[in-house]
Amino acid sequence: MVAEEAKPSLLVEGQVDSGMWQGLAILAGVTSAVTLSSEEQRTSLVRSILNCYRACGLKESLISDRRLIEDHVRKNAVAAVNVLMASPVFYFAFSKIYGTSFVVSSIRSITGSLRIVPFMGFFYGFFAVVCPFVTQYFMETGQSYEEASTTAAIAVMLSGFVFIEALVELRGCGVTFAQMTASSFVLFIPALVGRLATGVLTQQQKVGSEEKPPILPASWEHSDQIWQAHTYRLFERLHLDNEFVVTCAGTSVFQHVLNSITWVLLTQGKATTLMGIAKFMLGGPNGTVLSGASQFGRTFIMRFGFSWVWNWCSSQEVNMPVFDPFLKDAK
Repeated sequence: MVAEEAKPSLLVEGQVDSGMWQGLAILAGVTSAVTLSSEEQRTSLVRSILNCYRACGLKESLISDRRLIEDHVRKNAVAAVNVLMASPVFYFAFSKIYGTSFVVSSIRSITGSLRIVPFMGFFYGFFAVVCPFVTQYFMETGQSYEEASTTAAIAVMLSGFVFIEALVELRGCGVTFAQMTASSFVLFIPALVGRLATGVLTQQQKVGSEEKPPILPASWEHSDQIWQAHTYRLFERLHLDNEFVVTCAGTSVFQHVLNSITWVLLTQGKATTLMGIAKFMLGGPNGTVLSGASQFGRTFIMRFGFSWVWNWCSSQEVNMPVFDPFLKDAK
C-alpha cells in the first residue's frame, strides 16, 4: 500500500519563512526607532543625511535642502510606505486567482508584504540616494529642475536597477533563488520595465502633489442631475483619477506576463522553459484560449484592486515625523 503524501502545514502553504521574519524584524526596528527617538535626534539625523549629500558633491545652488529632503528623501520614503500598505491586496489576489484557499491567501498577503520589506527599503533608498545626483547632472546640461527630476527618475528606473525590482517581485510571491532561471528573466525584465513605467513612476510622481480631479467631466461636479453630482463626489472621494487609469490599465497586460512567469517558476522551478511560460501565458492552467483569457481577466481584477489601493494611498497626506519638523524651517 502506498502511503498518502503528507499535506503541507498551514505555515508552509502560507510561505512563513526566514525572509518573512527578516522583513518583520526590519520593519519593527525602523518603526521602533522612529517612535522612540526624540525630535532633536530626528533633526540631527536629517542634518547628517544632508551633510553626506553635500560631501559627495551635490550642490545646494542647484538642489536646495528643502527640495532634496522633500522631493527625494521624503518622497521615496512615503512611496515605500504606500507600496507596503497596498501590497497585501496584491499578494492576496495573486494567490487567490491561482486557486489558493481564502485562509492561505490571507496569510500570504501578510508574509509576501513582509518578505519584500528589505528589498523595498533598498529599492526606494537607492532612488533617494542616486536620483539627486542624476538630477544635478541633467540640470548642468541645461534642463530645468522639474525636467531633470523626471528624466533622472526614468533613467534610474530603466537602468540595471530594474533587476532589484525583479527580485522583489519574485521573492514576494514566494519564488526562491533556487527556482529562478536565467531564461525566465528574458521575458520578465521587459515586462517589468513596462509595468514600472506605468505603475511605479506614475505613483512615485504623484506623492505630495496636488489632489487630482476624477476621471469624469468637470461639469458633473455642479450638475443639476443629482446622479451626476453624486457620482462625481464618489469618484473624487475614491480618488479614481487619471493616475489610477494609467496604473491599472497600463500595468494589466504586463502583470499578466509577470504572473505567468512567476507561477511557472513556482511550479516547475529550474525545469522552466520559455516555451512553457508562453503556453501558460496564452493557454492558462487548462491550456486553452478560454482558460488564458480567463486568467487575464483575473489578473485585471487583481491589478484593479491593487492599483486602486496604491493610488488611494498615494493620494493621502502621510505624516513623516523624521522629516516633517525639519521641513518647517528648511529653505
